[in-house]
Amino acid sequence: MTALLAAQGLGKAYAQGGWRRVPPRPVLAGIDLAIAAGECVALIGRSGSGKSTLARLLMGLEAPDEGTVLFRGAPLAGLDRGGLTTFRAAIQMVLQDPLSAVNPRHRVGRILAEPLRHLTDLPPASRAARVAKLLEMVGLDPEAESRLPGQLSGGQVQRIGLARALATRPALVILDEAVSNLDAPRQVDILDRLADLRRRHGTAFLLVTHDIRLARRFADRVVVLSEGRIVDAAPCRPGLALSHPAARELLDAVLPSGPGGP
Repeated sequence: MTALLAAQGLGKAYAQGGWRRVPPRPVLAGIDLAIAAGECVALIGRSGSGKSTLARLLMGLEAPDEGTVLFRGAPLAGLDRGGLTTFRAAIQMVLQDPLSAVNPRHRVGRILAEPLRHLTDLPPASRAARVAKLLEMVGLDPEAESRLPGQLSGGQVQRIGLARALATRPALVILDEAVSNLDAPRQVDILDRLADLRRRHGTAFLLVTHDIRLARRFADRVVVLSEGRIVDAAPCRPGLALSHPAARELLDAVLPSGPGGP
């Protein structure tokens, strides 16, 4: 079966500053990852492991130095204008920093309506109804529609970013530390809402996180990134079978050791 979104041999390096000639700093190397329709994959790793860079490459926000991103089997780099529009409607992302992802001068209603206007053929009346539904889906009151981002808390703005990502009914949502700014009860609430969305509509998710507790709660399988390479992977079952030291470090950081393991 063709994957919904896949990476084949992805590599990325960034130029280093300074007056001396130094080689680019490698961030990712040899990344192979496939996400099927309706699947939830958790990409875990320490800060600096390359998780967010991989998310940006999968979204087409940056081009890889090596390898290919495939959308439904077609190279992302070769899509024409119509193909890119389809891709942008089907693959959405929630960024880690909520305030940098929204226009502070636009009210929430307009922020949520923008992807509907550009990426769907919904008429204005249907857009309004969809905006109201999106606010309900992320647990925000209807009056939030008339507010500016600066009038909301950071957690509320993060939920606005999530609502905007869901606006086009995407096939896949990439969550780049998207619940890290929420308190624990709200994290659980949002993930439970997304799990319900997945059950009803078959939405796939890539959860990018350093918190293995969230990964185990939400995902079908866990993929471990360390120093720019995938070093381990396992289904999310009782007794999560991860053995690489980078994975064990994340497990030991949040789960007490004991008979039978984590």
